[in-house]
Amino acid sequence: MVSENEDFSGALPSAKEPSYADLVDEILTVDASPPTERAAQPPARKKKFKPKGLFLGSRRDTGEPIDIKSMVLARHAAMLGSTGSGKTVMAKALIEEAALAKIPSLIIDPQGDLARLALGIEPEELEKEGGDVARAKKLMEMCEVRIWTPLRSKGLPLCIDPFRAPPSDLDAEEAITAWDMVAAGFTSLAGYDVEKAQGKVVKPFLYEILVEGTKHGLNVGDFQALARVVREPYQEFTRHLYPECFFEVEEGEEKPDVPTWDEVMIEHRLTDFEERLPKTTRNDLARRLSAYSSGVNQLLFSNGVPIDIDSFVEPAVPGKIPLNIVYLNTIQDEAQKQYFVQELSRELYDWMLTQQPADGELKLLFFMDEVAPYLPPHPRNPPAKDLIKLIFKQARKYGVACVLATQNVSDVDYKILAQANTTFIGRFTQPQDVEKVRHLLKESGGDQDLVAQLPTLGPGQFQMVAPDVDPAPVPIQCRWLYTDHGAPLNEDQVEGIISDEIRAWAKTRSSGNTKNRGAGAAHAASRGSAWNRGGLDDEWATGEAESIIDKARIKAVGGMTAAAHGIVDGSAFETRLMGGFAVLKDGRDPLYTMQATANVASVLALAWTMVALMFAWRDGDLDWWWLFVSVGLSATTCLVIALEMLLSHDAELLHRITRFARTFQLVLVSWLWGLLLWSSQGDLNLRGAEPFLEVVVVWVTMFTGIEIFSRFKLGQIRWNGGSALDKLKGVTAVLTEAEMTEMKANSSQIMATVRWALHGLTLVWLCVLLAFGQGIGPETLMIEEWGRPTLWLAAMYALMFGSESWLRMRGRMPEA
Repeated sequence: MVSENEDFSGALPSAKEPSYADLVDEILTVDASPPTERAAQPPARKKKFKPKGLFLGSRRDTGEPIDIKSMVLARHAAMLGSTGSGKTVMAKALIEEAALAKIPSLIIDPQGDLARLALGIEPEELEKEGGDVARAKKLMEMCEVRIWTPLRSKGLPLCIDPFRAPPSDLDAEEAITAWDMVAAGFTSLAGYDVEKAQGKVVKPFLYEILVEGTKHGLNVGDFQALARVVREPYQEFTRHLYPECFFEVEEGEEKPDVPTWDEVMIEHRLTDFEERLPKTTRNDLARRLSAYSSGVNQLLFSNGVPIDIDSFVEPAVPGKIPLNIVYLNTIQDEAQKQYFVQELSRELYDWMLTQQPADGELKLLFFMDEVAPYLPPHPRNPPAKDLIKLIFKQARKYGVACVLATQNVSDVDYKILAQANTTFIGRFTQPQDVEKVRHLLKESGGDQDLVAQLPTLGPGQFQMVAPDVDPAPVPIQCRWLYTDHGAPLNEDQVEGIISDEIRAWAKTRSSGNTKNRGAGAAHAASRGSAWNRGGLDDEWATGEAESIIDKARIKAVGGMTAAAHGIVDGSAFETRLMGGFAVLKDGRDPLYTMQATANVASVLALAWTMVALMFAWRDGDLDWWWLFVSVGLSATTCLVIALEMLLSHDAELLHRITRFARTFQLVLVSWLWGLLLWSSQGDLNLRGAEPFLEVVVVWVTMFTGIEIFSRFKLGQIRWNGGSALDKLKGVTAVLTEAEMTEMKANSSQIMATVRWALHGLTLVWLCVLLAFGQGIGPETLMIEEWGRPTLWLAAMYALMFGSESWLRMRGRMPEA
């Protein structure tokens, strides 16, 4: 039970003063036990104590139990004591009590001392030392101890996701702070000191690249991609924002000119990246960043579960209290260790910002052991220091209790320690340490007289300075632990502790960690940092947390492909009488939903008529080549649909598919019209498909008409290499940009609520006419002459009313 680093095992010394006779007996009695363990015996109490809060031990002066409310920790705590003072035992007792109070813990354990919390203690030993066996059993039943091991799989492997953007729902100030932390992390990772001249230039450059790249959907989501943008920001931003300038075009098509960088900056309100950082520095920075995408460096970013505070507070087994121990012994490189703690702190800070303000409850206990390397005194400023200071400042608001522990009080920034409202001070014998404690108490307004007692304190004896508990310092003797205490665990011992159940749970958290939450934060940061530019990104205030990178790629293609991903951006309506089925699932545009419905119907009509042609060929009523044409058209349509679904991630291929489909759809419409005329005017038997085919023909003809009219008006119909506007010399009106904007289809204006209701009523009336006016023969299912216009109108209204009703039922109807 005795650690190699400490000579206290968690036992309680007797609070009763020995008599003279007892002292004589003790001197004359041979006892092999170490004096520290003989002095660390718990006081015997006649009546069993039932804690109501956090039971930490007993008063050394009266023997009364010390039972504090958990909310005392909301204003944070610090544990100070030299080697052998029992500081680790006091820390473990606090963590055990937090778990019994149903408070999850996140523990940074540099040496492996705290990993022994996963080990229970023998009931006989605990009972012998006066401990509460029932509470110890309850603790082991309640706790779910997880030991996370960065770079290794001995415990639960844990990795960093440095590209995980801040939450989307931050205000401007929070977003700027959060993105600044991300940029600072990459700056430190690349080997630049953010406090030195070069680091002070690199960090704002990376800040702009990350914020503007995420905001505009440019891929900066891995080291290679970020390195490319860092090396050539002009080229990468231009290529992404104007993809149509880089697509291959067919002969006769005109490729748009690539805009100058000045034009790009003005249109998209970008900074002059290459002016911020010279090319030589950009190349060096890009080389350093890309080095992390291979070799042993990538283990820190790919081996295991990405840091996620939600996973830390969520139990693998319902009802358990998670106790997460981050075992830093597996990271040998000190710079990597610093960066890991920085990223862990950043994730904790981002998580806090997503939480509702705490109302008298603690959501998490954040404990850091041996904080000296991360919180050194001024002027030293390692990467994690500012983040930990920020967490200490704001954690109380969000119900996060922070506890720091150190044995080297002289090596820690006293201003941070002074923010702890509760301080446990153990034995210090070195004069410089005692003087530092005196200075700390002076800074926090505590009783400085207690420092005289510090050299005389024994193992497990502390002075608890807690104004929320007692105005005067409380002399406390730590209680006996409910878990094992001894030498730090090594990696092999850790491996044997982790259960298969916990490992299986961790594997489910290893994938699916999205990086797509940063779009809103990027827009908020952009608005906040450029508030005097006009703030034109308000539409992102209510945007959903979807993949901004994928969304931007799809948006570059536009049309039905964009509509299938729920993008309603006011771009000119594109007729695509093939594919677009995903619009029915994720689309939000009524006009594209109508077209997708028509496309589904046209596929069904093609299949139905193909079967009818097969029967006709079998009966000898038509030649084989009619069937061949039908099969070819149907197969081509299915191929286009399949390619659209499989290649949804590739903007350039989607552009080519769209271009092919636009030409092929004229063939498709002609074929459907031919079948309709052949069946109505000739002798082709479509086996009952005639009414359905006529409805489909009406729909596809309507969209073809929309396409022809729009392209004619925009001057996009070409023959002999020239546009329609070039041929129409007599046209006096030239389309202005405003008029072109008015032509852009805005479905929310087309499909207003009143019109939707009128469509429904009209549809009902037309159906009544068809059913009771004998518009369709009940026996032959053939259309009567006077019933054809009625059927056409009913088909149009059914399409519009059905499409909008579908969106309204699914809550995806855009506002007018």
